Amino acid sequence: MKILTPQPFYFDKGSSAVLLLHSFSGTANDMRLLGRFLERSGYSVYAPMFAGHGTPEPLDILNFGGPDHWWEQTLEAVDFLKAQGKKQISVFGLSLGAIFATKALEEIPEIVSGGVFGSPLYTSNFREIRNAFMTYAKKVYSVQQGLTEVEIDSKIRVVDSKIDSMLTEISKTTVGVTENLAEINRPYFIGQGTSDKLVNPDAAKIVAQKVGTAQLHWYDAGHVLTINSAHHELESAVLNFLENN
Repeated sequence: MKILTPQPFYFDKGSSAVLLLHSFSGTANDMRLLGRFLERSGYSVYAPMFAGHGTPEPLDILNFGGPDHWWEQTLEAVDFLKAQGKKQISVFGLSLGAIFATKALEEIPEIVSGGVFGSPLYTSNFREIRNAFMTYAKKVYSVQQGLTEVEIDSKIRVVDSKIDSMLTEISKTTVGVTENLAEINRPYFIGQGTSDKLVNPDAAKIVAQKVGTAQLHWYDAGHVLTINSAHHELESAVLNFLENN
């Protein structure tokens, strides 16, 4: 079976645009359902791909990505939408993308609103995120690449040797972002699954307390709200948020 390589997408629909930022082990594909829904509702939607993502090699994320690079890509994505003539730009991020969506709301004046889904802000322990990435890597090597057990073990040892430094850098970035949450004065959507195993669901309450404009939405679901059982409910809530803010 041929595995199609994930691609970034841009739906040019209306003068108002929504930027969607994906997760650590995800791709723009995780934002496509929400993107198509917003396109049908009259919004232009752009979902770029963070460096290192969307390839058949999980190590690319650790070798070619990083918070500084991903933030630069967020800035470039906003500039792209501005160059397309979009006057009203909102930004939402899933998990890792939530960090940069929040930073964008703190630092980019042109962003009019935005929010997060499954945000890792105030999640002090990244152990579950680490475990999930290791599981993702093993699945790619065994299912997509069809490597032998010996080859898989060799690859996983390399991933294991690199991932902690990356997660440390991401954690440092979240600290910087949380220190500036009070700077957000534009509408801020928080979507959080009650059964999220990768981040601390209670952290969403802390963020909501720090951001005066926050609107906290709970979902009876796990981490990846854009594609799991909550995605229809999330899509409606995001559209309502955009239409009324």
